[in-house]
Amino acid sequence: MITHTHRTPWIFCILFAASTLFSTNLSAQKGNQDDESKNRKPLITQDEYNKLLMWIVDEKYENVLYKCIRYTENEKTKKLPLPYIYMAQAYLGIHVSDDHDLREQYQADKNKAIKNCLKYTSKFVKKDKESEYYYEFMEFYDDLWEHATNAAETEMDNEKYTKAKSYYKYLTSIDPEDPGAWLMFASAYQLINSKKEAAETYEIARNLLIEQGGKGLREVQTNLLHYAIIYNAELLSTIDRAAALEWLALGEDLFRGDREFEAVKRSIGG
Repeated sequence: MITHTHRTPWIFCILFAASTLFSTNLSAQKGNQDDESKNRKPLITQDEYNKLLMWIVDEKYENVLYKCIRYTENEKTKKLPLPYIYMAQAYLGIHVSDDHDLREQYQADKNKAIKNCLKYTSKFVKKDKESEYYYEFMEFYDDLWEHATNAAETEMDNEKYTKAKSYYKYLTSIDPEDPGAWLMFASAYQLINSKKEAAETYEIARNLLIEQGGKGLREVQTNLLHYAIIYNAELLSTIDRAAALEWLALGEDLFRGDREFEAVKRSIGG
């Protein structure tokens, strides 16, 4: 399991990303307006977005949540994607915070904050239909993947497979091309004996690996895929040895020579 021992790097990249993000966004908004509405004020101004960003940098996460919930519930602004990702960032900040009172209020030790982070990141992706902003937050996704997979692995180790499944479901909704998330999602279905759903989800993971070969993944996703292939090979080795060997074969090009991967191959007889 990967542990988190450093300050979240996405916080320190936010203002840099914002310098181009908002100028481009506001220009696009103005460019799309007709002559009669060119001077109309944006639904959320750059100053308002900057305030949210500064609150995140200053770790004033509750301010972000109080402000953004108004945006997400207002008929005029609820379709805008950015408030959702700022709520997600605030919840991740709470999840890793050392502030005892804040953690207790948002039940961070029960992983409520990381679950809310996943929920609002998923909402952001759905609102950002053209992926206009998606790639501006890659370092944030890396931290999110790290903490979410740690929480999911703990649930799997504790045999709380339904709870673990919810984490992997969110990860696949945020990035539908993450084979490791799909593979762990499938294993959770397998372990709660949902055979149809397990078969369907295994098929998605298999197709992604065949089509992409595990290329183009972020480091955290490659780490997840490594864990997922080994986990599933061991899981399936006593149920369907052929399937276990297939997953090892699909991971061969990526993980050949890796000590843990090779040990599992030897133990199964691959």
